[in-house]
Amino acid sequence: MTILIAARNAAATIHRAVSSCLPEQGARLVLIDDHATDDTVRIARATAGRRLRVVTAPGPGGIGAARQAGLDACETEFAAWLDADDEWVPGRMGRLTAMLERGFDVAVESIDLMDGPTGAHLRRLSTPMFLRGPGGPARLFERNFLPGDTQVGFRVSEFRDAGGYDPAIVGPESYDLLLRAIRRGATFAFGDDAGYRMHAYPHSLSRDVTRQARAVAAVLAKHEYADIRQLYRAVGYGGRVAAWALVSVALFRQDWASALEFLHAACPPSADPREVLEPDGPWPFAEGWRRAFTRGTTLLLAGLTDSAEPELRLAESIMPTAEGANNLGVAWTRQGRTAEAAASFAAAEARCPGYYDARVNAAREGGARITTHPLRRRPSRNDYRPAGVPSAA
Repeated sequence: MTILIAARNAAATIHRAVSSCLPEQGARLVLIDDHATDDTVRIARATAGRRLRVVTAPGPGGIGAARQAGLDACETEFAAWLDADDEWVPGRMGRLTAMLERGFDVAVESIDLMDGPTGAHLRRLSTPMFLRGPGGPARLFERNFLPGDTQVGFRVSEFRDAGGYDPAIVGPESYDLLLRAIRRGATFAFGDDAGYRMHAYPHSLSRDVTRQARAVAAVLAKHEYADIRQLYRAVGYGGRVAAWALVSVALFRQDWASALEFLHAACPPSADPREVLEPDGPWPFAEGWRRAFTRGTTLLLAGLTDSAEPELRLAESIMPTAEGANNLGVAWTRQGRTAEAAASFAAAEARCPGYYDARVNAAREGGARITTHPLRRRPSRNDYRPAGVPSAA
C-alpha cells in the first residue's frame, strides 16, 4: 500500500502526519507538494528520510490536480490518503489491505474526529448500516454519508479506470471520484475500527458551505437522472426510493422543476402520509412530513413563497423540526411577517443548537438561508454538537 499525502503550506502539521505513518513498515510514503512556499517539504523529508518520495503537483496546482499526481505516482496495488493536518493510526494499513485483498475496490473504516485547535476527541464517525447492505453505496448520490470520502483505502486501478480526480472540483473531489466508481460497479468493504484521526478546523474547505454546495452541484450534474434511476433499480431499490433519490439530486443541482416532478413520483397522492418508507434508511421520516417539507422547500427555493408557506406550515404541524421552522421563517420574512419569522428562527435554533442557517437568518446577516435537505440525524464530520443533537451540516 502507498500512503499519499497532499500538502500545501502545511509546515505546522506535516511532522505529525508523516511521523504517524512511520510505524507502518510495509507502506510506501508519497508526499505530493502542491507548490508549498513554506517548510512543508523540508520538514517532511527530515521526518521520514529516505522512506519518503516527493512528487510535485502540476501547475497551477489545486487539490484535485495534487490528488491526481498522487494517483499517477502509485506503484502499488492499493493506496490510501492522509490529509496533511490529520493522523494515521498504526495498524490501519493491514486492515485496509485485508479488505481490499478479498476483492473489494474500496475499504472504509471509522474515523475519530478531533478538534484541531485543542486536539480533544470529539466523536467517532462510523458508516451507517444502510450503506453496508446490498446496493448501499448507491445511496451516496443522495448525500455523502461516509465518515470521510477521501479517507478510504482503494484499489489504484479502479480509481484510474473511473477517470481519476477532476482538477476542476475543489472540496468534494474524492466524492466525485467515488460516485463515478460506484456507477462502474465498484464494491465496498466496511470496518468499524478507527485507524484515522481527522483534525477539524474552522477554516477547512468542507466548512465553506457555499463553495461546497456549488461543487457538489457540479459533481452531481455529471450524472444523468435516468442513469441514477437505472442504478438504483439495478441494485434492488424500488421505484419510490429511486424517485426520492432523484429529488435529493435535483435539489443539490438547484433544478427545482425536476425536483417537483420527481417528488410526485416519490410520494404520490395515494401514499399513506403516516408511512415511513425506509425505517432503517437514510431518511426515516413519515411520508406526509417528508412531502410537505420537501415541496414547501422546493417552492420556496423557486421563489413561489405564497405556495410554499402553507406546505411548510403543514410540515410543522405534522412534526416540528429545526429545518422546517427555519424555512417557514424564511417564507414569513418574505411575506413581511417579521415577528413570526423571528419566533420561527428562534425555535429552529432551540431545536438544533448551533444550526448555522437559523443563526444567520435570525441575525439578518445577509440573504435568506434555506435548508434544502432534512438535517442529519446521525453524527457527521461537520458536527460539533453533543451526541443526539441533529447536525446542521
